[in-house]
Amino acid sequence: MLYRTSTAILIAASALLAWGLVGYFAWTINMDEGNRLANARDAQMATIANAHAVRTHALALDTVEEGKQLKELLDVDVVSAAYMIEGVGREAGVTVKLGDAVPEGVAPSDALAPKTVGFVVTADGKFAALVRAAQLFETLPIPSSVTRVDIERAPRSSGDTSSLWHMNVYIRVLTTSDISS
Repeated sequence: MLYRTSTAILIAASALLAWGLVGYFAWTINMDEGNRLANARDAQMATIANAHAVRTHALALDTVEEGKQLKELLDVDVVSAAYMIEGVGREAGVTVKLGDAVPEGVAPSDALAPKTVGFVVTADGKFAALVRAAQLFETLPIPSSVTRVDIERAPRSSGDTSSLWHMNVYIRVLTTSDISS
């Protein structure tokens, strides 16, 4: 009987050991599979990041010529822009006065980055001439936009029969030139 009991205990212990080894083997396989999946995911992320870097580099190389053209287009100094705006007034036959030239936004640290300057322009003249000047302001040969136009009848002085008008214009100009506040 003792022999049977010790044999039963030995078989039970062997069975438990075998199940323990099967469990350990399954756990080891599961851990290896998890590590393999994590390594595959990391390799895929590295491949995607590398492909993104290659595309960005290729795009930068492809746009070098366009960047040079943009720099040439934006290479307008503030004084030249002011002279162009005054020239529009002479061309349209109105009296133009430049008010402030205000740098807009925070100046970027990059010297080649585009900056915006806002010009406050006032003009006096006949209505048709002011409208012509406003049209010419819209088509300046520099990267610019007219963001506000106000036209109103100028107050008449006593005995004045002419119909003068007054115009306020705000013009934004893009430039790469250095702007000091």
